[in-house]
Amino acid sequence: MKRVQKSPEEPALLTRYRQRYPHDTWEKFHHRSRDGYRQVKKQILHDQHGLCAYCEIDIKLTDEEDLVDDFRVEHFHPKTGTENEERNYHLEWKNMLGACHGGSQPRVEEAGYRFSKVKEDRSCDVPKGGKSINTAILNPLQIPAKERLFAYDSFSGAMSVDMETCPEMLRKKAENTIVELNLNAPRLKRLRKAVIEVLQEQVAELTGMGISVEESMDQLARMLLIPNSEDNYPAFFTTIRWFLGEAAEQVLRERNYVI
Repeated sequence: MKRVQKSPEEPALLTRYRQRYPHDTWEKFHHRSRDGYRQVKKQILHDQHGLCAYCEIDIKLTDEEDLVDDFRVEHFHPKTGTENEERNYHLEWKNMLGACHGGSQPRVEEAGYRFSKVKEDRSCDVPKGGKSINTAILNPLQIPAKERLFAYDSFSGAMSVDMETCPEMLRKKAENTIVELNLNAPRLKRLRKAVIEVLQEQVAELTGMGISVEESMDQLARMLLIPNSEDNYPAFFTTIRWFLGEAAEQVLRERNYVI
């Protein structure tokens, strides 16, 4: 999970809809305002640089009629909270994040590694469901960008709280986040391990050309931790950040941690 720097200005069609139907549900908005939904989706994908707000897999869109996008709008604060509070969390822009299907959708593109029949492989908002755990886990909109909160095991791809860099006040929530969102689902560990292995191979290739380890890491950091021409990051941004260490932090410092 990385910091999501959300656009302060919400999509215009969402604003207009809420002004007209302030008590409507998200489902009604989705069906009544298809253009509004597309506008919301586009802005979320831009703000999150194409990554799931929780596991950081790259959001996969499709043009195939028999397939679905590996994307859905997730409400961080449960929509059911609207019933007990004077806020409509259904239509609140700051409550909306973009998430993948968490391994639960067999009709996504690249389903071979995005979907799993195994219940233990479900992650992100799937195990979260409508549970009121928003105060117990990290909100991607509120976590710091300057401190790295998570570390990874090179051999298994397992995610853990980075006890060296994660602020002490956030460690409990960081641990809860891993558990509640099942961010150590076997599927995600395999994908992160594959990313780490590719990085190891890239470093070996560069050092084999006579480039120092430090320069190799710097080259990779500048290639992977700056948005591409489509303003997207590669999948598992924080895994890459952890692997590249100080080279990654130097690049992020130069960018004032706008990630």
